[in-house]
Amino acid sequence: MHGSSLAHRHLVCPPLNNHADPGNRAHELEKQYTCLYCPNRFKNKNEAERHQNSLHLRRHSWSCATLNKIEAAFHPSPTRPAVADVCGYCGEEFPNPADWEARTEHLNHVHKFGECNQAKKFFRADHFRQHLKHSHAGTSGKWTNMLENACMRDEPPPQERVGSMGSISGPSSLASKPGVINEAHDEA
Repeated sequence: MHGSSLAHRHLVCPPLNNHADPGNRAHELEKQYTCLYCPNRFKNKNEAERHQNSLHLRRHSWSCATLNKIEAAFHPSPTRPAVADVCGYCGEEFPNPADWEARTEHLNHVHKFGECNQAKKFFRADHFRQHLKHSHAGTSGKWTNMLENACMRDEPPPQERVGSMGSISGPSSLASKPGVINEAHDEA
């Protein structure tokens, strides 16, 4: 039966706290690394670290809402900084002094400035670049980095889950540092 296969069990197994079931105990021992922020457990330290870093330790996010003014979407041209500014979405140059009416028209019509879901946050830069490409007709270039930096926010550190100290071992100084994975040991 498919439901009892080991592969299926790994996908749907509940939090592993039923020590009475010998099969569950063996399954728990297979996953000896635990996340500090949720009850997930992993077979090896690399998987646990990747999980924590990608889901819980998001240090930065990117959002179009960060661009609260039209001016924030333009940056000095790298080749002619005093003469022109570059659109952060497509790299098109606009002469200085700035004609803000023409720039606003460009952002509104070509890039649909402000039309996307302003509450949306991206926790990976590559996902934000895909959003720029698909939602704002953005093209990649040196100008993209400037726009990414303008749209980047620092994120607050996550809270460790309550009771995580009981499920990890090692010196408490390691356990209190964000991102540190320790091997879980059964204390029963």
